[in-house]
Amino acid sequence: MPIFITLLCAILTDLRAAIGAHLGRDRTHQALLTEAWARIGRMSRRLQTLYSRWQAGTLPRLRPSRAGQSVTGQSRTDPPARAYFPRGHAWLASHADHHVRGHASQLAHLLARPDAEAFLAAVPRAGRILRPLCRMLGIAVPAPIALPPRPRKPRPRPRPAPRQPPRHGKYTPAQLRHYRPGRIPRRSPGSA
Repeated sequence: MPIFITLLCAILTDLRAAIGAHLGRDRTHQALLTEAWARIGRMSRRLQTLYSRWQAGTLPRLRPSRAGQSVTGQSRTDPPARAYFPRGHAWLASHADHHVRGHASQLAHLLARPDAEAFLAAVPRAGRILRPLCRMLGIAVPAPIALPPRPRKPRPRPRPAPRQPPRHGKYTPAQLRHYRPGRIPRRSPGSA
């Protein structure tokens, strides 16, 4: 087996071992970290399969995207309820100990190697596996699998509030300018 996939699987296996060791010491986020442990195992198996198929030249062709198409003729059922899984940047590194951060650093260096970039450029579907892993570990997504930034919707400019005449209270500013202590200012003829 080539060095890249061997190192990748070793890093992911060690990462799972670090998560398991952390679970043995601290059960604060047990359900969440157990789900992350299982998900990383599935990611490792999927990446091994993709790499071996890529090496053998037997990758199936990509199907055209059906994003945005309506589903007709099929009854839409709700997917089974899944446990909450965070999507924030570096959430796994913040919930586990420093060993996880060390494995994240090793993964970042491995993904920066030229053989990794060649694999990721040739097999873009590996991005669907590695992008969530990079996000949960807090490492930069490699350029071959990085998605383009989403276009931002223009925000409507807020309308300025209509100007209201200033409220001065009982006396106008002109009257207050001529105020002297002990003397009550005269009211203007138009005010009530």
